[in-house]
Amino acid sequence: MGMSSESNTETAAMGIPGGDAIYKALVGLLARAGLEYSGGFVQVEDFRVHYLDYGPKDSDLPPVLLMHGAGPGSGNWYGQIAALREIRRVIALDSPLFGLSDLADQDGHPTESVARILISFLDALGIEQADFVGLSFGGAVVLTAALQHPERVRRLVLVDSAGMGRAIPYAWRLVHAPWLGALLFKPTRFVRDRVFEKWEVRKPEMPDKLAYSEYSYAVRVRPGRSEPMKEGMKRFTSWLGQRRRFSDKQLASLAAPTLVLWGDDDRIFPVDHGTRAARLILGARLEVIEDAGHVCFWDQPETTNRLLVEFLNGA
Repeated sequence: MGMSSESNTETAAMGIPGGDAIYKALVGLLARAGLEYSGGFVQVEDFRVHYLDYGPKDSDLPPVLLMHGAGPGSGNWYGQIAALREIRRVIALDSPLFGLSDLADQDGHPTESVARILISFLDALGIEQADFVGLSFGGAVVLTAALQHPERVRRLVLVDSAGMGRAIPYAWRLVHAPWLGALLFKPTRFVRDRVFEKWEVRKPEMPDKLAYSEYSYAVRVRPGRSEPMKEGMKRFTSWLGQRRRFSDKQLASLAAPTLVLWGDDDRIFPVDHGTRAARLILGARLEVIEDAGHVCFWDQPETTNRLLVEFLNGA
């Protein structure tokens, strides 16, 4: 059963190793967008998923479901929640291993297991259909869910999505090197900040950098997270790059109206990945965000939010 009160969630977070720090940092990040905490936990399969939940429950349009990438969790979407919540119900969940969700075991390729959890999450909340928005790894998750359960998706947004090609920074492939792999997943502020500055954004001095850094670091040092995260990255990558690339046939089979957003200076997944997605998905529209990195909505929040609102509120 989900919980919606801040006090209930804070109490539950205090029972999670490291959860108190994550919750406080999340509340601080949400406040940067003028948001008070609204969310809770729901039982999915044999573990608990934490989620944020805003906006009207009686809209004629289905909820917007936000799926973060291989970053801290649902709080990444604080700016988008603030932009969408006035007229749509907006739900952002913490994928397993991230945020306040339980550290669940994942079988096989991570996109498959998390896509299964995503559909189970919607079932648990009684949501039959949603607009799916996914960033990076989360893009591959929502696309997998859309391929397996097309009836659950009204509209689809892929933001700098994984799975469109093999390319990935060489440093990420070093997870397969014994001692270097351990170093990459060492829970330190230095590593966290270098990932943010080198790969995630083009403008590292964004106004909310400190609040985001606290949230990201609190999740990173959560006890028990580093090793399963490293193993998940090993299943996601190989020495040759991304293990899974959606085929032309899979992309061409997508039926939902699709918006593809990509930062013009994405240093993780190059722009030609977005070009391929938009070319193969029937009727898809590509918007390349100028002067933006991998997380384009941090570098250019106003442009990205405008495009999201216009597309997701379409009939």
